[in-house]
Amino acid sequence: MNDQKEAFLIRRIQRQGDRQAAEELVSAYYREIYAFAYRQTGDVDAAMDLTQEIFLAALQSIQRYDPKRAGFRTWLYRIASHKLTDLFRSPAYRLRQSTIPIEELSLPDDGSPEEQWLEADQLRQIQLRIADLPDEIQSILRLRFYGEAGFRQIAEILALPEGTVKTKYYTTIRMLREEANRQ
Repeated sequence: MNDQKEAFLIRRIQRQGDRQAAEELVSAYYREIYAFAYRQTGDVDAAMDLTQEIFLAALQSIQRYDPKRAGFRTWLYRIASHKLTDLFRSPAYRLRQSTIPIEELSLPDDGSPEEQWLEADQLRQIQLRIADLPDEIQSILRLRFYGEAGFRQIAEILALPEGTVKTKYYTTIRMLREEANRQ
């Protein structure tokens, strides 16, 4: 969708509460935001629910959207990042991650079952550890890993200097590696 069309739709939603414009705007970004959520949750239903929450939050607060401060896509990713942080911090998510039955694990076909289980367990532990980090750090890591965003784009989404984003990213990666090596 081009910028003019996007701005037109946003104005119609802001001024008239235009439902059709909202549907068109959501449709333009739905697959991208769903993919972002799915890459992090690995669960179709959770990703669909989360995507719905993200767009609901965006449409509920669209009156406060200011195109001078950030592009719509950037603003949408900021909302998505916050929603994902909330999900991973929730007690329900933590309980589910610590009690997943072995038959529900989706593991790759290569390697022994023991190696696959260990790899899945390590991934769960990493995700839980990331969920314990400050919101801003979580957002940086999630946008970098799952959103495949560059440092400049992350800086724009989070309204931070690019150098700050890089420093926080590399410091956190170093810390996580050191923790993993101690275990």
